[in-house]
Amino acid sequence: MMELWSKGLLLKSGPYKKDQVIFESSTPGTYNVEILGKGKYEVYCIGGGGGGYYNRNNRIVAGGGSGSGFIGIIKIEASTISVSIGAGGRYQSYDGAGSSIGNLVITYGGGRGSTSSAAGAQPTINATIISTTLNSAGNPGERRAGSGPVAGGASLYNGYGAGGVGQMGVNYSGVSGYVKIVYKGK
Repeated sequence: MMELWSKGLLLKSGPYKKDQVIFESSTPGTYNVEILGKGKYEVYCIGGGGGGYYNRNNRIVAGGGSGSGFIGIIKIEASTISVSIGAGGRYQSYDGAGSSIGNLVITYGGGRGSTSSAAGAQPTINATIISTTLNSAGNPGERRAGSGPVAGGASLYNGYGAGGVGQMGVNYSGVSGYVKIVYKGK
């Protein structure tokens, strides 16, 4: 607990300093994050992008879709929550994986280029929202006849969760997702 004292009086106490980063990673996997006190937290949650694609038989190239994303300030109770960061889809045969902050914020991975180049679906939010900066489905990848390259779905935030490029003879993976949690006060 952070405490602020003045002349022997406790003025303020809290679990963290304001704007302290509690968790941040773009490395795919699942992490247990201990939230020491209830309050307002700014969260960034971006799903992984789908892999790019090229079909030699019908000469179709397609970029993977990007993952959906949420950035905003929500209320979180003191607890240990499971945080998942979605991997980008490997090559043309894999969708991107979703990212999540417990069941509070769930974002979805983009589709692989070989099926639909679909964007990650609209995020699911099961928390009290204080404010929102981003709450969006991902972007679809480009798709056309030819040998490429065609763009994957554009990232919604800082390059994270972008779809893989579609190009003849090259297997481009989607970019992994991202999660960040920042304490904003009580």
